[in-house]
Formats: sequence, C-alpha cells, structure tokens
Amino acid sequence: MKLPLAALIAFNLLSLVIALYMGWDPARILFLYWAENVVVALWQIPRFFVAASNHPDDGYKLPNRLFMTVFFLFHYGFFTFVHGMFVFSLFLNQEMTQNAVVNLVTGTPGLPLALLGLLLSHGVQFFSDLANGTASSTSLNLVMAQPYKRVVVLHLVVLLSGGLLMFLPYPMTSLVLLALIKTGVDVYLDRKQTKQQEMPTNVAQF
Repeated sequence: MKLPLAALIAFNLLSLVIALYMGWDPARILFLYWAENVVVALWQIPRFFVAASNHPDDGYKLPNRLFMTVFFLFHYGFFTFVHGMFVFSLFLNQEMTQNAVVNLVTGTPGLPLALLGLLLSHGVQFFSDLANGTASSTSLNLVMAQPYKRVVVLHLVVLLSGGLLMFLPYPMTSLVLLALIKTGVDVYLDRKQTKQQEMPTNVAQF
C-alpha cells in the first residue's frame, strides 16, 4: 500500500476513534468530511507552482501560475461553499456562517485534532508526489481539474449515504458505516488515479 493512501486510511480511522470516543453525532463527521474540501484546496495551491507548463515551450511563467491559482480558489471556493451550505442546512439544521463554523470546530471535542490529522494526511500525499516527480510532471491544466474529480465523487457518496444513515436508531452505527463508506471510496479513487497516471493521456491544451 502506498504511503499517501495509508495516511488517508489512518486519518479515517483516527476520525472514527475520536468520533466514537467523544460521542459525536453523524452530522459532525459529515462536517469533517466536508472540511476535506478546504484541506484539498490548501494543498493544491503549491501544486500550481511546481507543476509542468501546459506547453513544453512555455517555460516557467509565474503570472500565469498566479492567475490560475486565484481562479481555482474562487471557483473551487464557491463550489465548496455551496456544498457546505447543504451540509449545514440538511444535517446541522443551521445557516452556514463564519461564526457557525468556528463554534462547531471549537465546541466539538476532538474536532480540532481530527482536522489536524486531515491536514497532515493530505500533506503526505503532496510531499510524496513531490518526491517521486508526479507533482512536477503534472500539467497546470490537470492540476486545475484534479480536485474536482475526487471531491465530487467522494462527497456525493458521503452526503447521500449520510442522509440515509442519519435515520438509523444508533448514532454509533452510522459513524462506523460512514467511515467504512468513505474509506472504500478513498481506496477506489486512489486506485483509479494510479491507473490513470500509469496510462499515457492526452491532456487538452488551451
């Protein structure tokens, strides 16, 4: 098993242990899985500055990389915000505001530790890609598109399953099943991405 995948599975296990020990309701762990959107965006920023140019003769154009980074943050940030609104309104029964997010994080025992584990697990993925050359050989266009492929599939599955599991009579059962579902999707997406990286691909240039 690759180190990045092992780190992600370890995070899923850590978050489950914290959730069970602290007596979270399923909505808290759904919020944590939503927060993964934010963490993915944070670790995607340095990828724009180490990625390969879209065209071999482009060279390293810093203004172009800055523009793509800012555009990504605005576009992906809007996507993340809308997703968060669904999580807050459907599962937490409140409006998503800055105060609501801060109060949830500071008022949920163990959640800051789980968020730190999430940040570290995706950091392992970045530095692993940096060390093996994947980060520097990936084009800027692909760096722009990468997060959406993972996040859309993962969180659609988690939200839909979370909505069903919220009706189970035992919250602990829902927490375990949510963690298992997310881990299964993580493994599937990692294997799919690995196969795509091993195959020659033609990335659209613009």
